[in-house]
Amino acid sequence: MNENRPSHWRKISAIAGGLGAAAGFAAFCRWQNSSLSVTTYRCGSHKLPSSFEDFVLLQVSDLHNKSFGRHQHGLLDRLAAEEPNAILITGDLVDCHRTNIARAMEFVRGAVRLAPVYYTPGNHEGRLAVYPRLREELVKAGVRVLEDQKACLAYRGGFIELIGLRDPRFLPPEERKNSQVLEKKLAQLTEGDEKVFRLLLSHRPELFPIYQKSGVDMVLCGHAHGGQFRLLHQGVFAPGQGVLPKYTGGVHVQGATAMVVSRGLGNSEFPLRLNNRPEIVKLILSHEE
Repeated sequence: MNENRPSHWRKISAIAGGLGAAAGFAAFCRWQNSSLSVTTYRCGSHKLPSSFEDFVLLQVSDLHNKSFGRHQHGLLDRLAAEEPNAILITGDLVDCHRTNIARAMEFVRGAVRLAPVYYTPGNHEGRLAVYPRLREELVKAGVRVLEDQKACLAYRGGFIELIGLRDPRFLPPEERKNSQVLEKKLAQLTEGDEKVFRLLLSHRPELFPIYQKSGVDMVLCGHAHGGQFRLLHQGVFAPGQGVLPKYTGGVHVQGATAMVVSRGLGNSEFPLRLNNRPEIVKLILSHEE
């Protein structure tokens, strides 16, 4: 029996080590998927009014009904700490596979107490039969819903234009991949004074060439979920872009148009992120001569 004891303890140690490693990995994954990060960018343009100096925009994207604490206090407290002048929601507030309008509105009602909120829907909203109900709840809460519409965002005597482009999922199936349909919409929405700073809210980053062609100054997108797994700042997979996608986070520039892609907050079909914490995007505006 004494000869077998070392082997017996080695097995116990191996099992304990395996359980400890599994528990550690589970804790790491939980932190990766629930620990909020804030990424800050400073946006400078001569088209921005001087009154917008240091104006703070917070982008929230792809919440997918995820909960950050009771009554969403974890998310709302983090937003409040950044002292926003406006909050912009760029789609997939809810998830079509496990829709929970009450949870979404719990966040929204807290957000409108912090700053004016603007919203444009994503592909998951486009798949929901109950989207009209969600839209009604958003409007009742004081959210400005932008569906192929634009709004004037005024501040201290100056203003910029916000344009909300509804996701192609809302279109008839035969039109969803027709770039001319989106180009025509954007051409109509960008009519007017070219000296006005135009900020586009649109869910899908893979449509960047169409956005750039319209001449908007900046675009805020989500949808890519940061590529789900990130290796050396490269996402592995994104809907609409496939493997090793080009647009999963950060700032991308084509011509005079800059696009900021949020890695988003929640998950949908695939429940796990790695090296890709939930992200709030903070934009600080700056007038340049």
